[in-house]
Amino acid sequence: MAFLMLCGMCGDICAIPDKAEASENVVPSKKHKKVPGSPNLVSSKGKEVSTFEEAITAACENNKGWFASQTDKKIADESLGQSKMAFLPDVRGSLSLERDRMDRREKTGSIEKDNKSATKSTNTVMGLTITQNLFNGGATWNRMKGNESASAAAYHKLKFEEQRLIIRVLDAYTSTWMNGQKVIALKKKEENLKKTADSQQASLDAGAGTPTEVAQAIANCQRARYERISAETDLFAAKSEVERLTCRKASENIELPELKSGLPDDLDKLIALAMANNQSILSTHQDARAAISNLKATRGALAPSCDLSLQTRKSLNRNWSRPEDYLDLQQQGKNRSNNYNASLSITIPIFSNNPQSGNTYSAIAIASQQAQKAQFTAEDTRLEVKKECIVNWNKYVAATAMIKASKAAVESAEVASRGGSAENDMGVKSNTDILVQENQLLDARIGLAEAKRQRVLAAMQILMLSGVLDLQFVLRQSKV
Repeated sequence: MAFLMLCGMCGDICAIPDKAEASENVVPSKKHKKVPGSPNLVSSKGKEVSTFEEAITAACENNKGWFASQTDKKIADESLGQSKMAFLPDVRGSLSLERDRMDRREKTGSIEKDNKSATKSTNTVMGLTITQNLFNGGATWNRMKGNESASAAAYHKLKFEEQRLIIRVLDAYTSTWMNGQKVIALKKKEENLKKTADSQQASLDAGAGTPTEVAQAIANCQRARYERISAETDLFAAKSEVERLTCRKASENIELPELKSGLPDDLDKLIALAMANNQSILSTHQDARAAISNLKATRGALAPSCDLSLQTRKSLNRNWSRPEDYLDLQQQGKNRSNNYNASLSITIPIFSNNPQSGNTYSAIAIASQQAQKAQFTAEDTRLEVKKECIVNWNKYVAATAMIKASKAAVESAEVASRGGSAENDMGVKSNTDILVQENQLLDARIGLAEAKRQRVLAAMQILMLSGVLDLQFVLRQSKV
């Protein structure tokens, strides 16, 4: 099976074959050469996704939003091809054929004999006209450069949409994993709190407890039940989002992705990479260049235009006549003529008031404002990306520290739980104390799962900001 994705070798939308297909049926073309170390994309049709690599591969195969975003790139490429055709000459041919026939009858003398005569003429004209624009104030050139920038901007926007798809799939996938871990822990916690409530009720019946302790235990049990139901709702929503994005159901035993390489060493390197490679910055920069080229092309309407025209014309004229003594038409003459013409015309615009495009000066003013807007947008995007770098780097650092703290809390809770079990066997601690310690361990594990998810999300955001995140990168990570 093959599916469409953005090719990193040619920058176009290409069909990437399945691994088995590529090895058996597909002959590599000269246009696409195998890149050393590049992975093969394996179709996941009919399977549940259990790894992030399977999820993102399925999303690129089946996500309709991803397919829709590819049309802008194709439209931009077609516009670029049209603008390049404007440099070619305009060639027109013509062919005309005219026929004329005249019959004449008259009576002469008293015998009244018909004198029949006829004439016929045929005129054939063939023409060829070639017109080449020599100069138009750079309008054609700047229009082509603008379309080149627009095509480059469409490429970066498509890469950005690919990155957004990866982030959306990652968000839904990790949410499924985290909420699955939470549901397991909260079910166990709810059972423990129910046992605690039953124990408190038994103590109250025996006269050793108080109604307040029983009410507090029941409230804790109901709170745990609410948290469990909320986690199950979030798990169902996350699975539904995974299925929407990938057209595949999430497996019950999914694995959390781990990044093994690719992250910058510090915040300064991240900002430097983002300023040079971020897809949003690159696309808005190309949009600004396209707007400037469009402004130059619009200004070209004020410059003189010079056109060279070459024209050739060939005509053939034939005449037939039939005098009254002949039965058939007799050819009387044939004329041939060849005309050649070369002209150089210079047009100087004085005033233009096209009702569809408006006055030329107004069009220039509009293009100038659009160019300024594109430049402001590009600068604002740079500042926004820099802010996102700082925010996500701090999130990554905080999540890393939280993971260390959560691991320490889990280890401490495990030690306390084992010690509490031993003390319970010796009669030093009650069953209620053991359940409390076990709930603390479950809370620590939930915190660890949330911290791991936050770090993976922050790391992927960092890779997206630095411009290195794409499907090939994700698949390579799974092979490291």
